[in-house]
Amino acid sequence: MAEVDLDRLAAGYRHRPPSHASLERARLAGDTLDSESAILDVGGGPGYHAGVWMDLGHRPVVLDPAREMIRPAAERGITVVRGVSQAMPFRDESFDLAWFHLSLHYGDWAEAVDESIRVTKRGGRVEIWTLAPDHHAKSMLARWFPSVAAVDAARFPESPAVEAYLRKATNEVDRTTVIEHKAPTAGEWVAAVEAGFVSTLQLVDEEELRTGIAAFCQAHPDPAVEVAYELRLDHIVATAR
Repeated sequence: MAEVDLDRLAAGYRHRPPSHASLERARLAGDTLDSESAILDVGGGPGYHAGVWMDLGHRPVVLDPAREMIRPAAERGITVVRGVSQAMPFRDESFDLAWFHLSLHYGDWAEAVDESIRVTKRGGRVEIWTLAPDHHAKSMLARWFPSVAAVDAARFPESPAVEAYLRKATNEVDRTTVIEHKAPTAGEWVAAVEAGFVSTLQLVDEEELRTGIAAFCQAHPDPAVEVAYELRLDHIVATAR
């Protein structure tokens, strides 16, 4: 499978502001920690969640390999480190929480999980948010770009496999499914797709993209109308030994 250009993806993120639900997930995670906890946001890019934690008085660090992705976080004063999740440049037991929010599918997920466990303190948490296996075929993108379902199914790890893997190396693991409702306008959605607001779009053929956008616009000719869809997310939480 072709590599994703993360700096190109960073440009598309201007069409992908953090949802209220996403920020609330980060706030809830931060609220459960002691004050001034060290939090690692793996693949945290612009630092949306790290900003929430910094405002709560914690000490977040964003780990991301792409210079352009982490630029907004650095400009806000958040600590950023360029690196990959499979070889984290941190000492053992450095963080109270290692957090993956739709980032575990970049590279070998088992190696990333191993590293997250290594850098998490005893009694600390590894929290993973990823797309649920039954999301891919029903996703908004797959509805208009048919190849997306297979691409995402190949890229994203199966949540039960991640849960089983964590059970071998941590004390306690819990997995739940959460549905997030989205309702952008048709115009906003087309602009986001054209800008490449999610990495999967880089792996879709240009002709398929053009055909899908044309079909979407024919079905939704008013760019101001809201288009509702869902994200099915699996939340996996593990307590480090």
